[in-house]
Amino acid sequence: MEDVFFQEQERLLLWAPIFFSFGIGWYFSLATEPALSLALYGCLGLIIFTGLVWRIFLLRLLLIVVTLMAAGFATGGLKSWQLATPVLEKPLSPRMIIGTVEKVSQYRSGKMHVVIRQPEIKRGPTLDKLRIKVNKYDAVPTPGDRIRIKAGLLPPPPPTMPGDFDYARQIWFQGIGAVGYGVTSPEIMEKAPARLISMRGIRQTMAGNIRRSLPGDVGGLAAALITGQRDGISKEVADNMRNSGLAHLLAISGLHMGLLCGAAFFFARFLLTRSEYLTLRYPVKKIAAVIAIGAGLVYVTLSGGGIPTVRAFIMAAILFLGIVADRRAISLRLVAIAAMVILVMSPQALLSVSFQMSFAAVVALVVAYENMGGYLTIHKNQGWGHKLMLYIAASLFTTLVAEMAIAPFALFHFNKLVQYGLLSNLLAMPIMAFWVMPWVVAYLLLAPFGLGEIALYPMSYGLEAIMGIAGYVSHAPGSYRLVPSMALGPVVVIALGALWFGIWRLRWRYFGLLGMALGVTASFFTQQPDILIDNKGKLIGVRNAAADLELSSLRAGRMVRERWAQRAGQEDAEKWQYEDTTYPEDKWLACDRLSCLYRPDHKSRDTLIALVKDERALSEDCRNAQVVISLVPVDIYCPSAKLVIDRWDFYHKGGHALWLPEKSGDWITVKTVAGVRGDRPWSRWK
Repeated sequence: MEDVFFQEQERLLLWAPIFFSFGIGWYFSLATEPALSLALYGCLGLIIFTGLVWRIFLLRLLLIVVTLMAAGFATGGLKSWQLATPVLEKPLSPRMIIGTVEKVSQYRSGKMHVVIRQPEIKRGPTLDKLRIKVNKYDAVPTPGDRIRIKAGLLPPPPPTMPGDFDYARQIWFQGIGAVGYGVTSPEIMEKAPARLISMRGIRQTMAGNIRRSLPGDVGGLAAALITGQRDGISKEVADNMRNSGLAHLLAISGLHMGLLCGAAFFFARFLLTRSEYLTLRYPVKKIAAVIAIGAGLVYVTLSGGGIPTVRAFIMAAILFLGIVADRRAISLRLVAIAAMVILVMSPQALLSVSFQMSFAAVVALVVAYENMGGYLTIHKNQGWGHKLMLYIAASLFTTLVAEMAIAPFALFHFNKLVQYGLLSNLLAMPIMAFWVMPWVVAYLLLAPFGLGEIALYPMSYGLEAIMGIAGYVSHAPGSYRLVPSMALGPVVVIALGALWFGIWRLRWRYFGLLGMALGVTASFFTQQPDILIDNKGKLIGVRNAAADLELSSLRAGRMVRERWAQRAGQEDAEKWQYEDTTYPEDKWLACDRLSCLYRPDHKSRDTLIALVKDERALSEDCRNAQVVISLVPVDIYCPSAKLVIDRWDFYHKGGHALWLPEKSGDWITVKTVAGVRGDRPWSRWK
């Protein structure tokens, strides 16, 4: 075994961010906040012990792995300790709030979200930041403005169901401790002083100028590519881009950063070499590389510093630093370094879909071209026909590899499998790379001189073509397929199998294919919940005879309904049909005005579940049902019920999910939002 690791020693470094991620994932999976001091002392002790046994190769490797995991764990704890974002504990009625605008998101629908820092809340707690939705406004504030607004405040919303995306955790790491709704238009009390105008303000101003020059979705797409602000893109166009497999074009990543830094490098080198004096006396190639890094840094800052953008910039910066240092960079090492930098700075990024999909795609592409790139290389002596065929083959190969790499994460987060992504990318990528992005670079060069519109209008033709492709493909029959949600375990197994296959060079790498196959197989056995109840106890979902989700209401909780349907792999969920029947002997559901009785056809029919809406139904249902789920408090004894869940459970534990037994005598599995989230700083239940 030692000989095998010795032969693979150049690839060992690539596992560092992976084991570091294990530690971060371990930290976030805990039910309670760990003692930070123990994590730090444990990490320090492991480092010392590793140094003491350094000569023992296998033990050294094992301890390095454990140390990396401990370091990731400690990094997650340190980040949480550093932020310590205060969170609103209970809803507050509308009141006056004064604060400084940090961020403004203005949407095509006319609505606006404003993030306010250091808010002064009348008769309210001290919070770091608020996020307020404003439906009506007279003027749009800019970052740095001092505003006053009357708004109601709410604690950050919990997940819609146990194990679902935790929006409260996401905004907690952004420093936001409450969300709210404005009841008055924001009043700008004081404009931001010129010396305090932030990069966010410059972004907002630039995005506004672009959208004024190019009205509609074309301007929204242009603003997204240049500034990273996607607010101006309508829901229809955003859905078309997602359903056609072109949503990645909206994320400023490797394509955008590579073209911009490359253009800056070649343009700077061209200008420098025009001077014989500079060419003979100074390393103009290295100077051009430094200028390219600076251009990339400006672009990262201007575009908001999203995870794909930062990852692409780090990789580009290391490549150009390799030119400065006369060293050739190694691709997968670039990816590993970029991942480590992001995870150390923002360990919570591991949980974001942008981090997962961005790194999955880039790792897969690097590995694929390490092994297959030679077959797709275009040489100077080849004819144009051959070059065109190779370009098409390379485009198809790149799209196929990237789509396969991100598929597990897309299914896990979005429950959607795009089926015509190869076609849409083959049509749209040449337009993006050879027409749109050069004009983006031109805009960034011309905008400081007030000449940006010169580049916007030709850019718009390419963007309209891309929107047309997205609309055509997304509306084609079978353009995408919705699937029920996957468990996290199979996704992790698939990812680890792919990494094992991609990183190692020796024959044992093929064990990774087995791991991927096991993960894919396990994903088909994910059990979907049979009953869902929302956090407020106002909405219930149950599986019908065909195992599709049906709901108690189509009025309550619009966002919850949409999310439940998405996780069930359905376009939407229908309302169950009420029948005035007392006990369903041969029906899966029967209701009267007071309650419903549910006997699932797709599971053991020995289990009768009472879904109680009115306390007058309790006396009868408690004597007959094995499970009682009541939207009102249950104050009586239920002799036949093995499980009773009432309004107080929803109040204290949030939403519930139940898995009913497959056969008589099996256990009923119950999970709650509070139980899955645990008692963490971002999930305090009061």
